Amino acid sequence: MNTNHDNSALQTIAVQQRRLKWLTATAIALWILAVLGTVGVLVCYTMFVAPKEKQLMKDFGSGGRFYVADHSADPSPNTNRALNVNFVMTYVATKGILILAISVVVLSLGTLATLILTISSRRVTLRQINHSLAQISEQLRELKERAEGV
Repeated sequence: MNTNHDNSALQTIAVQQRRLKWLTATAIALWILAVLGTVGVLVCYTMFVAPKEKQLMKDFGSGGRFYVADHSADPSPNTNRALNVNFVMTYVATKGILILAISVVVLSLGTLATLILTISSRRVTLRQINHSLAQISEQLRELKERAEGV
């Protein structure tokens, strides 16, 4: 038997198996990050955006005008408050969009890692099968030589 060829084939398979483990861990980590990012977007929406939306609807009402309970009061503080609410709402929406975009990027990377993992796994499996078939062929050839030598 050709042990030098067998050792190099086994070493190649071992390297590929380590690479597969690394790719699997990377794919799982990216998928977990994508899921956490998506959950983060939903949690941020319910904690920050939804309350501001309710506040805007309460302050402006369905007519879109700022509600002033006391008409004798100076409306400028209310206008400043309305602008402040608008700025905060824009800031929160911008951060939400940023988190969503990052989640999509992580999800895309997770998909890519999963694709690479699938392709690599297939290649490693085929190489292992080829190596096993080569060993079986070598063993059959040795048995045949022994049988002919007897």
